[in-house]
Amino acid sequence: MAYDYEKSIRPGKLPHIWCPGCGHGIAMKGLIRAMDTCELDRTKTALVSGIGCASRLPGYMDACTLHTAHGRAAAFATGVKMANPEMTVICVGGDGDGVALGGNPFIHACRRNIDMTYVVLNNYIYGMTGGQLAPTTLIDQTSTTSPTGASRRAISSARARPSITSRSPTCSTMSSATCRC
Repeated sequence: MAYDYEKSIRPGKLPHIWCPGCGHGIAMKGLIRAMDTCELDRTKTALVSGIGCASRLPGYMDACTLHTAHGRAAAFATGVKMANPEMTVICVGGDGDGVALGGNPFIHACRRNIDMTYVVLNNYIYGMTGGQLAPTTLIDQTSTTSPTGASRRAISSARARPSITSRSPTCSTMSSATCRC
């Protein structure tokens, strides 16, 4: 039997606007399944995003959503969690929004050990602005602004989070949607 994704999508939001071949729709399906597996109440789940291709994902989903300033999703999510500690908070963004412009808010959310999940969809470029070089672009990978290939080592979003020792590590990046239930 086919999985019913449409019950989790806001009416009238499909078809999505992502480019053909983009993996963000697949990531959204993974997030929907993870939320269902964890039996999250959509009225008590906040999906927070910034700006960029990946950050459009929460706008499609039927949950409490907050579309914020570029690179500031983790800061807004921190505020949501502090104002309503019982709410499940999930940030969704790309590598540009989450690791480049959003690097500082992301690191501080981890330092504060905010009970939230951050899903980083890393495509190794700034996709929404035409495929420009990003801090996550791999050495020798070409982009519109580096036609001969990137010359510097990439930042790894999976390794960007500080280690947390005092409490359970709940603030983490993921390459695909998973749950902590």
